[in-house]
Amino acid sequence: MSQGEPHTPHEHGEVTVDPSLFCFDANAGATSSGVFAGDDPLKFYFPLLLYHVCIVFGLSNAIHAVLRRANVPLVISQILAGVLVGPSFLGRALPHVGELFATPEGWLAINTVGAYAFMLQIFVIGVKTDLGMIAKSGKKAIAIAVFGTAAPHIAMYSAVAAFGARVPPEWISSLMLTNLNSWWSLSAFIVICSTLDDLNLLSSKLGRLAMSAALIGDFANTFCIAGVTSYILASSPLEKLQRIGLASFIAFTVFILSMAYVARPAILRLIRHVPEGALLSEARLVTVLLIAVTCSFAGEILGLHATYGPFMLGLMLPGGAPLGVSMGERLDRLVAGVLMPLVFAQGGMRLDFSKLTDASTCLLLELFLVVGVVAKFVASLVPCLFCGLPFREACVVGLMMNFKGITEVVYASAFMDAKMLDGQVYATFMITVLVMGATTSSLVKFMYHPEEKYVAYERRTVEHKKLGEELRVLACVHSQVDVAPMVALLDASCPTPMSPIAVYLLHLAPLAGLTSSVLRPFRQGDRNCVPGGCTDSARIVNAFQFFVQQRPPGSASLLPFVCIARYATMHDDVCAVALDKRAMLIVVPFHNRLAIDGSIEPTAANAGAVQAANANILSYSPCSVAILVDRGSLSTVAGPTTAPGACPHNVALYFLGGPDDREALALATHMAEDAPIGLTVFRFVLPPEQRNSGDPEEERLDEEALKEYVKRWVDDNRIAYAENMVSVSDEMVGIIRKTSPSFNLLMVGRRAESEETPLTAGISDWSEHLELGVLGDLLTSTDFECRVSTLVVQQQTRAAAGEANRSLENQGKQQPDGHV
Repeated sequence: MSQGEPHTPHEHGEVTVDPSLFCFDANAGATSSGVFAGDDPLKFYFPLLLYHVCIVFGLSNAIHAVLRRANVPLVISQILAGVLVGPSFLGRALPHVGELFATPEGWLAINTVGAYAFMLQIFVIGVKTDLGMIAKSGKKAIAIAVFGTAAPHIAMYSAVAAFGARVPPEWISSLMLTNLNSWWSLSAFIVICSTLDDLNLLSSKLGRLAMSAALIGDFANTFCIAGVTSYILASSPLEKLQRIGLASFIAFTVFILSMAYVARPAILRLIRHVPEGALLSEARLVTVLLIAVTCSFAGEILGLHATYGPFMLGLMLPGGAPLGVSMGERLDRLVAGVLMPLVFAQGGMRLDFSKLTDASTCLLLELFLVVGVVAKFVASLVPCLFCGLPFREACVVGLMMNFKGITEVVYASAFMDAKMLDGQVYATFMITVLVMGATTSSLVKFMYHPEEKYVAYERRTVEHKKLGEELRVLACVHSQVDVAPMVALLDASCPTPMSPIAVYLLHLAPLAGLTSSVLRPFRQGDRNCVPGGCTDSARIVNAFQFFVQQRPPGSASLLPFVCIARYATMHDDVCAVALDKRAMLIVVPFHNRLAIDGSIEPTAANAGAVQAANANILSYSPCSVAILVDRGSLSTVAGPTTAPGACPHNVALYFLGGPDDREALALATHMAEDAPIGLTVFRFVLPPEQRNSGDPEEERLDEEALKEYVKRWVDDNRIAYAENMVSVSDEMVGIIRKTSPSFNLLMVGRRAESEETPLTAGISDWSEHLELGVLGDLLTSTDFECRVSTLVVQQQTRAAAGEANRSLENQGKQQPDGHV
């Protein structure tokens, strides 16, 4: 047994831990023989650790299931899980149960495993971070970083000077205020990055601005502290301190240079010959982790935090494929999902409300913390306003720079172990972290809706395109599977110099191996442009370039982009490109396709996420949207059975009325305008006695569009029109079933916001894919057995900001938004 003062787990009826002294059986084993052998598994290290992991994981996820509705970050829920099992709640109500979390063995295991997991997580974040954000940040981010870090320092030091007589002497003697000022004034990159990820704001404009400012601040703060500390020691009149200061500066410099010129080249050599699109082998991955652990150990020897070396090494390495993707695939779920909650729960376990005995001391500390928060908020607000950012968005940036969570818990626990903080100061500080972390994230989500900028204020539709104006189309593809049908659709539009088409190609890839989303023009040979490497993007772009080259000069143009983002926020980048390029139509692929054996198969492994992204694009697009459902009937080359003089593409449009159907009609007539495209419009109308008094303005617009079509285009040969009077939906379905096999492409309006009629009442009850509308879902259903590709068109709508998180089930129940 170790010697020292006795450990008292029960003090005043509650469980407490003295972190300075652990007394436990030195002969205790790691694993038990089980209860049937007479062992208590919770008296052994490993079963006790597993017990802690299970309880913390289950409790934190249960808490987050409730708090995430208020947009509270996951790390706050994990801290609260530790608070619940700590001395303030479970340790007080059930001392014998709470004692399991206060045993020396359990505390030591949580400390060790949690610290190792945190080090690995910081290394992964460093690898995924793109240092190019600093170069691209601009003056605004630099100003926010500089003023947002300096202002809290100055304000808190001023507050300490103003209340110097009331400051407890131990706060000054232990350098508590100095250290508190240092890390409370910092906007940690990992905190802002993880919180924005929880809020689905990583790809937003303000989110990128906040991350750039935080990364700049982290760099500046790290090197400033190291330089100032070395300078102060070297300037000391004591020769011993001068030697220490000089030695620390030299060691720090050698440490950074060793990572840059030894560790980094070694890892780059390991990943150099990895096949494109493949993950690191087990041996290579283990070698990379060993190098990171070595850097962590070297940092500890030099007096740096264990995470400093791995984080700096990670920043020096390229993100994306293959290193970043391998780290994310093989470490994220275990480290971030299972082990990391132990770190934050441990911070909550230390929180003891019974230590809050001196109200004046708590209020004084709270005053210093609030002064720092307000100073950072104002210092971040002013540069934004000076650069012309709206006041509301400037406030959002100020709140983002005040996100709290991960680093605050880690530093507070470290200073608690170093006896720099007592129980009362720690409790006050952790309560502030919890309140700040929860309120700032909730306020940001409430105040900031990136989709607001996509609200339509001008008409960007095919229907309202001017005569001779080029058709600007944003073609979105997720993989090479989507290329052939998309190119065939563009080929069917048959652009000419008199009616040109501008194609903006956007290759959409899921965010993997990077912390922040990427949206940039495609660059040939850029290995890390997408998670799988550049080959996939290059082949996609080459296919579209070939299409452009086959058209007459001046008929078509191509501008390719690459977007790497989470599916939950992918619509933001799609809409941003459409808004910037003034696109009239966004074409996205459907998430299912027809397999060779005739069955329906997903186009990607994450087809559900693609479907959700399409629904968000429909909700927030600043222009019209079309969903292309591929059934293999469209081709860029005429088939062998195509007779001379026959139309290579035959298109059918099923028209029921409404803005979406009129947009589909405008697109169909544009396709057939100057090309040998066969087009037939089938209109379905109810008998006069069944017609209800609908919107007279919509009916007038429908009649005018159809009259213009018949008068200008119909020749009963290549372009035809058929009006069908039907009483019930079965008759309409019968006509569609009979006529659809004769065509290569079927076009329908989505009609999600049109009133339900007797023709759609029976069909809408069985709709499976709401993003396709009633007729689109019918044509693509397996029961209908349609083998013809379908294009579902939605005209530009006035999107309601703040609805991005609504489910597809609720989407069909929303009140209609007004069409432009």
